[in-house]
Amino acid sequence: MRKPPPKEVRLRALGVEALEPGERSERVRIRGPEELFAALEKLSPKERGRALLVGLEALGLLRREEA
Repeated sequence: MRKPPPKEVRLRALGVEALEPGERSERVRIRGPEELFAALEKLSPKERGRALLVGLEALGLLRREEA
């Protein structure tokens, strides 16, 4: 039996990158106007997460402690 290639090689073949420490990937339902989804589809998963963080912080709904 062949040994599987390293994780980094397998992820690169799928066109994805490994999660960083403290990161999590989830499916979440969102309701909004059509243009919201058109914009989100153009972003990478990492960019979508960043956009959500910035938006929640701007609205005062999330406060993060800087380490």
